[in-house]
Amino acid sequence: MPRFWGKGKWALLLAAVIIVLLIARGTGTERASLSPVEILFRNMLAPLESGATAVLGSTRTLGDYLQGYRDLVQENKELKKEAARLNEEVNALTEAQLENVRLRQLLNMQESLKQGWQSIPAKVIGRDTSNWYHSVTINRGTDDGLEKGMAVINQDGLVGQVISVSRNSAEVLLILDKDGAVGCLVQLSRTPGVVEGVDRPRSFLRMIHVPQDAELKENQVVVTSGLGGVFPSGLRVGYVVSITVEPNGLMKQALVSPFVDFDRLEEVLVLKR
Repeated sequence: MPRFWGKGKWALLLAAVIIVLLIARGTGTERASLSPVEILFRNMLAPLESGATAVLGSTRTLGDYLQGYRDLVQENKELKKEAARLNEEVNALTEAQLENVRLRQLLNMQESLKQGWQSIPAKVIGRDTSNWYHSVTINRGTDDGLEKGMAVINQDGLVGQVISVSRNSAEVLLILDKDGAVGCLVQLSRTPGVVEGVDRPRSFLRMIHVPQDAELKENQVVVTSGLGGVFPSGLRVGYVVSITVEPNGLMKQALVSPFVDFDRLEEVLVLKR
Protein backbone atom coordinates (compact mmCIF):
# COMPACT_ATOMS: atom_id res chain seq x y z
CA MET A 1 0.00 0.00 0.00
CA PRO A 2 2.69 2.58 0.82
CA ARG A 3 4.57 1.69 -2.32
CA PHE A 4 1.39 2.09 -4.38
CA TRP A 5 0.62 5.43 -2.64
CA GLY A 6 4.06 6.78 -3.48
CA LYS A 7 3.59 6.06 -7.21
CA GLY A 8 0.00 7.40 -7.16
CA LYS A 9 1.05 10.62 -5.41
CA TRP A 10 3.39 11.54 -8.23
CA ALA A 11 0.74 10.66 -10.79
CA LEU A 12 -1.83 12.95 -9.11
CA LEU A 13 0.70 15.79 -8.89
CA LEU A 14 1.54 15.41 -12.60
CA ALA A 15 -2.15 15.42 -13.51
CA ALA A 16 -2.74 18.60 -11.45
CA VAL A 17 0.15 20.39 -13.19
CA ILE A 18 -1.19 19.39 -16.61
CA ILE A 19 -4.69 20.70 -15.69
CA VAL A 20 -3.28 24.02 -14.45
CA LEU A 21 -1.22 24.41 -17.63
CA LEU A 22 -4.27 23.68 -19.77
CA ILE A 23 -6.37 26.23 -17.86
CA ALA A 24 -3.61 28.81 -18.14
CA ARG A 25 -3.30 28.19 -21.83
CA GLY A 26 -7.01 28.39 -22.34
CA THR A 27 -7.34 31.69 -20.42
CA GLY A 28 -4.06 33.31 -21.46
CA THR A 29 -5.35 34.82 -24.70
CA GLU A 30 -8.53 36.58 -25.65
CA ARG A 31 -11.24 34.22 -26.83
CA ALA A 32 -14.74 34.54 -28.11
CA SER A 33 -16.09 31.95 -25.67
CA LEU A 34 -15.18 30.26 -22.39
CA SER A 35 -14.10 26.64 -22.06
CA PRO A 36 -16.40 24.11 -20.37
CA VAL A 37 -14.08 24.01 -17.33
CA GLU A 38 -14.18 27.82 -16.96
CA ILE A 39 -17.93 27.82 -17.31
CA LEU A 40 -18.16 25.15 -14.61
CA PHE A 41 -15.91 27.06 -12.21
CA ARG A 42 -17.70 30.35 -12.94
CA ASN A 43 -21.13 28.83 -12.28
CA MET A 44 -19.82 27.38 -9.04
CA LEU A 45 -18.28 30.65 -7.87
CA ALA A 46 -21.05 33.00 -9.05
CA PRO A 47 -23.34 32.50 -5.97
CA LEU A 48 -20.37 32.99 -3.66
CA GLU A 49 -19.37 36.21 -5.44
CA SER A 50 -22.96 37.49 -5.32
CA GLY A 51 -23.22 36.68 -1.60
CA ALA A 52 -19.87 38.33 -0.86
CA THR A 53 -20.90 41.42 -2.84
CA ALA A 54 -24.24 41.62 -1.02
CA VAL A 55 -22.58 41.23 2.39
CA LEU A 56 -19.96 43.87 1.60
CA GLY A 57 -22.66 46.22 0.23
CA SER A 58 -24.92 45.82 3.26
CA THR A 59 -21.96 46.27 5.60
CA ARG A 60 -21.02 49.47 3.82
CA THR A 61 -24.67 50.67 3.96
CA LEU A 62 -24.94 49.89 7.69
CA GLY A 63 -21.69 51.72 8.35
CA ASP A 64 -22.93 54.77 6.46
CA TYR A 65 -26.23 54.65 8.40
CA LEU A 66 -24.46 54.45 11.77
CA GLN A 67 -22.15 57.32 10.85
CA GLY A 68 -25.14 59.40 9.70
CA TYR A 69 -26.97 58.62 12.93
CA ARG A 70 -23.98 59.73 15.01
CA ASP A 71 -23.79 62.95 13.00
CA LEU A 72 -27.51 63.60 13.59
CA VAL A 73 -27.15 63.00 17.35
CA GLN A 74 -24.23 65.43 17.54
CA GLU A 75 -26.09 68.03 15.47
CA ASN A 76 -29.14 67.65 17.70
CA LYS A 77 -27.02 68.28 20.81
CA GLU A 78 -25.52 71.39 19.25
CA LEU A 79 -28.96 72.68 18.21
CA LYS A 80 -30.29 72.15 21.75
CA LYS A 81 -27.35 74.11 23.19
CA GLU A 82 -27.94 76.92 20.71
CA ALA A 83 -31.68 76.97 21.51
CA ALA A 84 -30.94 77.15 25.25
CA ARG A 85 -28.51 80.02 24.69
CA LEU A 86 -31.04 81.91 22.57
CA ASN A 87 -33.74 81.35 25.22
CA GLU A 88 -31.44 82.81 27.86
CA GLU A 89 -30.81 85.85 25.68
CA VAL A 90 -34.55 86.31 25.07
CA ASN A 91 -35.28 86.02 28.80
CA ALA A 92 -32.55 88.52 29.63
CA LEU A 93 -33.86 90.98 27.03
CA THR A 94 -37.43 90.53 28.29
CA GLU A 95 -36.36 91.16 31.88
CA ALA A 96 -34.41 94.24 30.83
CA GLN A 97 -37.38 95.55 28.87
CA LEU A 98 -39.81 95.01 31.75
CA GLU A 99 -37.41 96.62 34.20
CA ASN A 100 -37.00 99.57 31.84
CA VAL A 101 -40.78 100.02 31.76
CA ARG A 102 -40.99 99.95 35.57
CA LEU A 103 -38.12 102.41 35.93
CA ARG A 104 -39.75 104.80 33.45
CA GLN A 105 -42.95 104.63 35.47
CA LEU A 106 -40.97 105.34 38.64
CA LEU A 107 -39.33 108.28 36.90
CA ASN A 108 -42.74 109.66 35.97
CA MET A 109 -43.84 109.25 39.58
CA GLN A 110 -40.66 110.97 40.70
CA GLU A 111 -41.32 113.93 38.43
CA SER A 112 -44.89 114.24 39.67
CA LEU A 113 -43.92 114.60 43.34
CA LYS A 114 -44.84 117.85 45.01
CA GLN A 115 -42.21 120.42 45.74
CA GLY A 116 -40.27 119.85 48.92
CA TRP A 117 -39.88 116.10 48.33
CA GLN A 118 -37.10 114.17 46.66
CA SER A 119 -36.90 110.44 46.01
CA ILE A 120 -34.24 107.76 46.43
CA PRO A 121 -34.68 104.71 44.16
CA ALA A 122 -34.23 101.28 45.73
CA LYS A 123 -34.71 97.60 44.97
CA VAL A 124 -36.56 95.06 47.09
CA ILE A 125 -34.00 92.44 48.14
CA GLY A 126 -35.89 90.48 50.79
CA ARG A 127 -39.20 89.75 52.50
CA ASP A 128 -40.34 88.80 55.96
CA THR A 129 -40.69 85.04 55.45
CA SER A 130 -42.72 84.63 58.65
CA ASN A 131 -45.33 87.08 57.38
CA TRP A 132 -45.06 87.76 53.65
CA TYR A 133 -47.33 90.83 53.64
CA HIS A 134 -45.87 92.73 56.57
CA SER A 135 -42.44 94.02 55.57
CA VAL A 136 -39.75 94.01 52.88
CA THR A 137 -36.04 94.81 52.84
CA ILE A 138 -34.56 97.29 50.36
CA ASN A 139 -30.96 97.88 49.26
CA ARG A 140 -30.58 101.44 50.55
CA GLY A 141 -29.56 102.61 54.01
CA THR A 142 -28.03 105.43 56.03
CA ASP A 143 -25.17 105.74 53.51
CA ASP A 144 -27.83 106.77 50.98
CA GLY A 145 -29.56 109.24 53.31
CA LEU A 146 -32.39 106.99 54.53
CA GLU A 147 -33.92 107.53 57.95
CA LYS A 148 -36.60 105.84 60.01
CA GLY A 149 -40.13 107.03 59.23
CA MET A 150 -39.59 107.88 55.55
CA ALA A 151 -42.44 107.08 53.16
CA VAL A 152 -41.99 104.47 50.44
CA ILE A 153 -43.92 104.41 47.15
CA ASN A 154 -43.76 102.89 43.68
CA GLN A 155 -45.33 103.77 40.33
CA ASP A 156 -48.74 102.49 41.48
CA GLY A 157 -49.01 104.23 44.82
CA LEU A 158 -48.19 104.02 48.52
CA VAL A 159 -46.11 101.03 49.70
CA GLY A 160 -45.33 101.79 53.37
CA GLN A 161 -42.71 103.47 55.54
CA VAL A 162 -39.16 102.78 56.73
CA ILE A 163 -39.09 101.32 60.26
CA SER A 164 -35.40 100.41 60.66
CA VAL A 165 -32.20 101.34 58.85
CA SER A 166 -28.64 100.01 58.59
CA ARG A 167 -25.78 101.35 56.51
CA ASN A 168 -26.72 99.55 53.29
CA SER A 169 -30.29 98.32 53.79
CA ALA A 170 -33.60 99.23 55.37
CA GLU A 171 -36.79 97.50 56.46
CA VAL A 172 -40.08 98.83 55.11
CA LEU A 173 -43.37 98.20 56.94
CA LEU A 174 -46.10 97.71 54.34
CA ILE A 175 -49.46 99.43 54.60
CA LEU A 176 -50.99 95.93 54.63
CA ASP A 177 -49.75 95.58 58.22
CA LYS A 178 -52.11 96.65 61.00
CA ASP A 179 -49.34 98.83 62.45
CA GLY A 180 -48.95 100.63 59.13
CA ALA A 181 -52.07 102.81 59.46
CA VAL A 182 -52.18 105.89 57.23
CA GLY A 183 -54.31 109.03 57.33
CA CYS A 184 -56.34 109.12 54.11
CA LEU A 185 -59.37 110.65 52.46
CA VAL A 186 -61.74 109.87 49.61
CA GLN A 187 -60.40 111.79 46.64
CA LEU A 188 -63.68 113.22 45.28
CA SER A 189 -65.72 113.82 48.42
CA ARG A 190 -62.66 114.62 50.62
CA THR A 191 -64.13 112.41 53.32
CA PRO A 192 -61.35 111.69 55.86
CA GLY A 193 -60.52 108.39 57.53
CA VAL A 194 -57.72 106.01 58.49
CA VAL A 195 -56.58 103.10 56.32
CA GLU A 196 -55.07 100.01 57.96
CA GLY A 197 -54.32 96.40 57.09
CA VAL A 198 -56.70 93.50 57.75
CA ASP A 199 -56.19 89.80 58.36
CA ARG A 200 -59.02 88.74 56.06
CA PRO A 201 -59.22 89.05 53.15
CA ARG A 202 -55.46 89.07 52.79
CA SER A 203 -53.80 91.86 50.77
CA PHE A 204 -56.77 94.21 51.35
CA LEU A 205 -57.09 97.36 53.44
CA ARG A 206 -59.83 98.81 55.61
CA MET A 207 -60.78 102.46 55.90
CA ILE A 208 -62.15 103.23 59.37
CA HIS A 209 -63.40 106.26 61.33
CA VAL A 210 -65.61 107.37 58.45
CA PRO A 211 -68.66 109.39 59.60
CA GLN A 212 -71.98 107.59 59.13
CA ASP A 213 -73.39 110.38 56.95
CA ALA A 214 -70.24 110.65 54.78
CA GLU A 215 -70.61 110.30 51.02
CA LEU A 216 -68.87 107.00 50.35
CA LYS A 217 -69.37 104.84 47.26
CA GLU A 218 -67.78 101.82 45.65
CA ASN A 219 -64.87 102.38 43.21
CA GLN A 220 -64.04 105.76 44.74
CA VAL A 221 -60.28 106.42 44.95
CA VAL A 222 -58.60 106.77 48.34
CA VAL A 223 -55.46 108.94 48.69
CA THR A 224 -53.18 110.06 51.50
CA SER A 225 -54.32 113.12 53.42
CA GLY A 226 -50.82 114.39 54.22
CA LEU A 227 -51.70 114.84 57.91
CA GLY A 228 -48.82 114.02 60.24
CA GLY A 229 -46.10 114.98 57.78
CA VAL A 230 -44.89 111.43 57.11
CA PHE A 231 -46.57 110.98 53.74
CA PRO A 232 -47.10 113.64 51.08
CA SER A 233 -50.76 114.35 50.40
CA GLY A 234 -52.42 112.91 47.30
CA LEU A 235 -50.53 109.60 47.05
CA ARG A 236 -52.75 106.86 45.59
CA VAL A 237 -53.66 104.19 48.14
CA GLY A 238 -56.54 102.14 46.67
CA TYR A 239 -60.20 102.12 45.72
CA VAL A 240 -63.35 101.28 47.68
CA VAL A 241 -64.65 97.74 47.18
CA SER A 242 -67.51 97.61 49.68
CA ILE A 243 -69.03 99.69 52.51
CA THR A 244 -70.46 98.55 55.85
CA VAL A 245 -71.88 100.35 58.87
CA GLU A 246 -70.20 99.69 62.22
CA PRO A 247 -72.28 97.94 64.92
CA ASN A 248 -72.76 101.18 66.90
CA GLY A 249 -74.34 102.79 63.83
CA LEU A 250 -72.26 105.92 64.22
CA MET A 251 -69.42 105.15 61.80
CA LYS A 252 -68.86 103.49 58.45
CA GLN A 253 -65.94 101.47 57.23
CA ALA A 254 -64.90 100.48 53.74
CA LEU A 255 -62.95 97.59 52.30
CA VAL A 256 -60.20 99.04 50.10
CA SER A 257 -58.22 97.24 47.40
CA PRO A 258 -54.68 98.71 47.18
CA PHE A 259 -53.30 99.91 43.87
CA VAL A 260 -49.87 98.42 44.61
CA ASP A 261 -49.41 94.75 43.73
CA PHE A 262 -47.43 93.67 46.78
CA ASP A 263 -46.81 90.19 45.36
CA ARG A 264 -44.79 91.73 42.51
CA LEU A 265 -43.03 94.51 44.37
CA GLU A 266 -39.52 94.98 42.91
CA GLU A 267 -38.51 98.66 42.70
CA VAL A 268 -39.55 101.50 45.03
CA LEU A 269 -38.86 105.14 45.77
CA VAL A 270 -38.06 106.35 49.27
CA LEU A 271 -39.34 109.90 49.85
CA LYS A 272 -37.17 112.44 51.60
CA ARG A 273 -37.98 116.03 52.43
